[in-house]
Amino acid sequence: MSESPQNPFAKIFAFLTSFGLATFTLTGLLIITFLGTLEQAEYGLVASQARYFESFFIDRIDIGACWRALAFNGYWDIGNITLPLYIIPGGYTLMAILFVNLLLGGIVRIRKSPKTIGVIISHFAILFMIAAGAVSYHFAKEGSLELAEGKTSDEFRSFHERVIEIEKVQTDEKAKRTALVIGDEKYRDLAAGKGRTFTHDSLPFDLMITNWKQHAQPKRATSDRGDALDGYYIQEVTTLDDAGAALPDEQLASACIAIVKDKKSGEEQKGILWEFAAAPWTVTVGADKYLISLDHRSYKLPFAVRLDETEQEKHPGTERARRFTSKVTKITGDHEEKRVITMNEPVRSEGYAVFQQTFDDGTRSGSGVKRSGFQIVENPSDHWPLISCIIVAEGLLLHFLMMLARFIKVEPWKFSLGLICAFNAAFALAMWKLL
Repeated sequence: MSESPQNPFAKIFAFLTSFGLATFTLTGLLIITFLGTLEQAEYGLVASQARYFESFFIDRIDIGACWRALAFNGYWDIGNITLPLYIIPGGYTLMAILFVNLLLGGIVRIRKSPKTIGVIISHFAILFMIAAGAVSYHFAKEGSLELAEGKTSDEFRSFHERVIEIEKVQTDEKAKRTALVIGDEKYRDLAAGKGRTFTHDSLPFDLMITNWKQHAQPKRATSDRGDALDGYYIQEVTTLDDAGAALPDEQLASACIAIVKDKKSGEEQKGILWEFAAAPWTVTVGADKYLISLDHRSYKLPFAVRLDETEQEKHPGTERARRFTSKVTKITGDHEEKRVITMNEPVRSEGYAVFQQTFDDGTRSGSGVKRSGFQIVENPSDHWPLISCIIVAEGLLLHFLMMLARFIKVEPWKFSLGLICAFNAAFALAMWKLL
């Protein structure tokens, strides 16, 4: 009988490599996947993804939303019930734990021999898949594209990246629109009392940004406030909704004070830039007018998307949406391709994935025109999970074939590798015929 390790480091290593930790982690991932999928019906893909899969800890579980997603409200309507939680690990934390457990237990600790080579390959592939998720989280570009039926666009707006855009008003209607862009990494540290000046050779003025607030809105000021501009000041707002849960970043607005200083005369103009403003701030310098706005960063797609038709399916006997579907046309130059986008079935092309995110039958916007909202993702590790799954399958197939070879008493390596090569060749031929 083996004795339990007495060295503290050995105990920690044994715990990190244990099957118990792996079981706990996988169970937690199963639970949050189930809950996140249910809440997606009411909160949308982005909010559910941020709360359950991209978070270190889950702030709450909306029991009422999950209950309604399961259509149990048809039997008993429990209303809005929210369970606040701050100690349940989120998807990011659980995947980090699983990565450490697999690395130490499935690669470092496992006995190295020809009998375990297939298992080691499979564990390595799973680690590669988890790494793909980390690369996606930290380096992928995500944004939204909203289209009305019949409309076309080749741009999407980032969920989280804010920019200040400076655009000169063109008097010639045929002139090409251009804008200078200042990324938020250059001014988001400018809290009250701090300022930074931005200049460009093409501009007749310098732009100073100060009093930046990440979550704010302009409020009407009383007469005794010294920080008011045109009767308004910037007030910070809560980042929680009525139920006490964190609001998604795209539902919160940033604001700051902008000061334009004429390079020639030194004359200054001051204004408030707010992300949800109805129109850009307009300044006049000399004979020219400029539009200055605070908005989400825009990205260009290598193709255009036209929304041809959108529809929703509802749960039987209810007004709750069950499925959103959009029929679109992907336009690349003169080439048009009909595609269908629906929940959990995105369209992938040229390094981008287009997911169905929201649906409006015209009542929400008041226009009477159906609209679809899409989540656009440019992910450098988009195909890594597919590669990982192939490697997992190869590793497990090698492991089982070598066990079979030993059972029937033939040469394990020749038997296993021969069958794997034959299987891969048949699979490649089948895929070639299908495609």
